[in-house]
Amino acid sequence: MQITATSLHASRARSPRLTARANRVAIGLAIGLSMGLGSSTALAAQADRNQPVKVQADKKVTKYQEGTSVYTGDVVIDQGSLHATGQRATLYLEDGELVRAVLEGRPATFRERDEEGNWVEGEALQADYRTAEGTVVLTDEAWLKRSGDEIRSDRITYDLATEVVEAGEEGGKSRVEMTLQPRNKEGGNGGD
Repeated sequence: MQITATSLHASRARSPRLTARANRVAIGLAIGLSMGLGSSTALAAQADRNQPVKVQADKKVTKYQEGTSVYTGDVVIDQGSLHATGQRATLYLEDGELVRAVLEGRPATFRERDEEGNWVEGEALQADYRTAEGTVVLTDEAWLKRSGDEIRSDRITYDLATEVVEAGEEGGKSRVEMTLQPRNKEGGNGGD
């Protein structure tokens, strides 16, 4: 797999080992975000994993001792059909492995095609992907859309292992809004 990172204003030489690690984290973020609405997206994400990852930002700061890389300023992550954007991406590593990736923006966005060719899209002010828990948490003005179906809430949590989506918060502090498109007789939908 070819992995590249581009810092638009960087002129210093980077450690190839850490750059590759940071890009693997970006892959994790991208894949985690793209899996927000079900197994057909997961299959598309599998195909995208064989594509090169490209990360662009205005600035990148890597703290080797802390195991973090922070990309800031018009962050763009592309891999296959996946396209994710934000103003800041913070990637956390332990022993060279991804443990957490946080994408922030006004909003942070992602878009990817599922196995059926439909776009899966999402946005939030923050997307937090945690590998140990296997979860993606979209917070603040969160929105997901697939095949015309949409869900909105201040908080949306997706468990990658169980494919369980939770929206809203304890105590009902925020409302959940779901829009389901009618399906046609052939099993398709009226969306996209």
